[in-house]
Amino acid sequence: MRSLTAAVVICCLLAVACGSRQPAGPVEETVVNEALGLRLSPLPSDFEVAVNRQADLELAPAGEGVEGRVTFLVGEEETGINLVAAVKRHQQWIEEQPEASYEGGQELMTPHGTAFYSRGRFLLGLSPIEETVVLLKHPTQSRLLTIRYRYPAAADSSVRVQQLLDIVGALEGLPAGAEQAEPATPSDEASG
Repeated sequence: MRSLTAAVVICCLLAVACGSRQPAGPVEETVVNEALGLRLSPLPSDFEVAVNRQADLELAPAGEGVEGRVTFLVGEEETGINLVAAVKRHQQWIEEQPEASYEGGQELMTPHGTAFYSRGRFLLGLSPIEETVVLLKHPTQSRLLTIRYRYPAAADSSVRVQQLLDIVGALEGLPAGAEQAEPATPSDEASG
């Protein structure tokens, strides 16, 4: 009788314990690219990883039928990174493209310090494209970090800019000693 009572008690305790479990929340994906020295934690839910190999990290919008691509470029090691000059290079590059319209830039305060965004439209092949970039100092290195978001020009720019800012908010630098990327050439930083 005692063993039956003990078995019933154990079953009741197990049933209570199993029944009180909360459903697991969504798993937050973290993306790491050691070559770029970057981590996105968590990856904003609006995006999925399209490419993550060596020094190539590209994100694509997760929504069905939503087009665009976010790329990350890390420049050469330098002292005194001049973000204003980087914005001017981006503006010049935009203005050199077919049917270009430079939409402007703005200074931002981010968790990583001062940054700038710069935005313009141009024709890529037969498609009008909008490109918004955020230019900032790499979180753990003395390098220019360019986060470029290209999407169809008909898309809602304010939504796309906010998505880009969400990426900046999730951005972390990897500790020193992580594998370093091949430096981008100055023209790669302003073009694309």
